[in-house]
Amino acid sequence: MQKLTMLVMLQTSQMSRNTETTCVMINCEPGAESQIIDEILSIPGVKESLRTTGPYDILTMIESDNVESLKEIIDNRIRKIPQIRATTTLVISSKF
Repeated sequence: MQKLTMLVMLQTSQMSRNTETTCVMINCEPGAESQIIDEILSIPGVKESLRTTGPYDILTMIESDNVESLKEIIDNRIRKIPQIRATTTLVISSKF
């Protein structure tokens, strides 16, 4: 989990300070990671999507001008991908 925390810290330091940012941790069907990442990376607003080890299979960073757009991306795009079992969303509350 320490690697995940460090990755999130590094990535948020590179993101715009005037946007809403979330980190979506994804559990998916075994073997579907690459296909899901390709699909996620085609979604506008997605800044990065990486395969991970540990309790989550994929880590995705999303940026948007407003919270409504983030909700749209997560609820209607990412969570609708059939091979995704579950997501956990972390809202970045402050950027340094």
